[in-house]
Amino acid sequence: MDKALADFVEMLRYSDVPVSISESVDAAETVRLFGYSDRTLLKTALAQVMAKTIEEQESFERCFDEFFSFQINPDLNPDGEIAEDADNNQEGPEKAGDSSENLAANDDSSIPNPASGGGEGGGGFSGEQSQGASTDSLIDMLERNDRTELTMAMTAAASAANLRNIVLMTQRGLYTRRILEEMGLDEANREISRRNKEGDEAGADQLSGRLELLFDSVRDMVERQLALTSSGKGKQFRQDILKNVSLSNIEQRDFKHMRDMVRRMAKRLTDMNSRVRKVKNRGHLDIRKTMRRNVAYDGILFETHWKQKHKDRPKVLAVCDVSGSVAAVARFLLLFLYSLNEVLPKVRSFAFSGDLGEITDEFDRMGPEDAIPYAIEKFGGRSTDYGRALEDFKELCLDDIDNRTTVIFLGDGRSNDADPRVDILKEIKLRAKRVIWLNPERKSIWGSGDSEMLKIAPYCTKAETCNSLNKLELILRDLLKSD
Repeated sequence: MDKALADFVEMLRYSDVPVSISESVDAAETVRLFGYSDRTLLKTALAQVMAKTIEEQESFERCFDEFFSFQINPDLNPDGEIAEDADNNQEGPEKAGDSSENLAANDDSSIPNPASGGGEGGGGFSGEQSQGASTDSLIDMLERNDRTELTMAMTAAASAANLRNIVLMTQRGLYTRRILEEMGLDEANREISRRNKEGDEAGADQLSGRLELLFDSVRDMVERQLALTSSGKGKQFRQDILKNVSLSNIEQRDFKHMRDMVRRMAKRLTDMNSRVRKVKNRGHLDIRKTMRRNVAYDGILFETHWKQKHKDRPKVLAVCDVSGSVAAVARFLLLFLYSLNEVLPKVRSFAFSGDLGEITDEFDRMGPEDAIPYAIEKFGGRSTDYGRALEDFKELCLDDIDNRTTVIFLGDGRSNDADPRVDILKEIKLRAKRVIWLNPERKSIWGSGDSEMLKIAPYCTKAETCNSLNKLELILRDLLKSD
């Protein structure tokens, strides 16, 4: 796969078009068969390989049009005072910058094009392009206004400066400076200083003016690259931060991002654990049964018997603390609780601060934007009493707990000095398959103040700090594993 196609695939992935490895291989074969000469044909062919839904088709078309439409035209004589040597380079901008007409030039490694990294800002700055770039100095190219050579030098410098990694608006000046330095900015500045010292002010002004125009062209290229990648990479960058940041530090405006991330996480884990294997003859060979079956054949293995492990999804009872002590993370704990309902088919959800009540029907009937505020309004705002909540939980569903049930508690274990009723928790543990306690507080402060976690933890199968989306995903993945 050539570098530009790899960059285009990366751009699609940042734009929520999930291109798999096999689809990338198919795309590379498509490019090999059709080439870059016919842009419309290439766009149609790649869309058949990469876009699977209507939404993905729309994103693909937008990305393709942006990726293959970047024009670089570093004209250093905009007023028409073009040097004699520049007349021989009038076709340069069209060849180097117009992606729609120059895609066919892919076979000529000496001319930049979107496929090889030249003249294309959509992530297509290939490291290989620098091998075909001119060896002339920046000063010579500026003096001649050699637009083709300047374009090649810009794309090679952009590759060396890793322009494709630009994410933030504040990085524009940094990358512009890096590209100019790669092209030979320091040498040009020294030449300007030398001319000024020798009294050649006209020559110094001319070179300085052309350097300013080149700066504008490089800045335009950087801004176009930022426009192509910032939306996708910026979103990815933000999500990577949200995955690891403490839930208590996430702002209300990030709730929508968190909701999307949790939904994708739930879907991914569901897909991983919902594949029912229909093939009978697979698993571990059962030697004993196989030998018994083949006694009649003098021990020749005509019939085989296989051991298979049945994956039984857990029945889950999830209890979430929505009291004031966890107010900063209650929405996200409930969001996690809501996602469990999407991933697992047998989930009963409960919320409490003082009294405990079931919210399973509300989660089934409402979306998260309505169900979560409802749960907080109905069961939140009271003093935390884990003992009272466990009494209500015992009355509501203790008889439903069996050796297939996983009970999850989401809370900080702070009971306002009231009896946490660990005797009920002990009874739950004896009945259940496992009891998991997820605490948003770090373990170093468990037991401090009114925290009852040191009393609670011994009666849990697992008691863990869980204060980020990454940790929530690990817990959920563990729930879905076969035992």
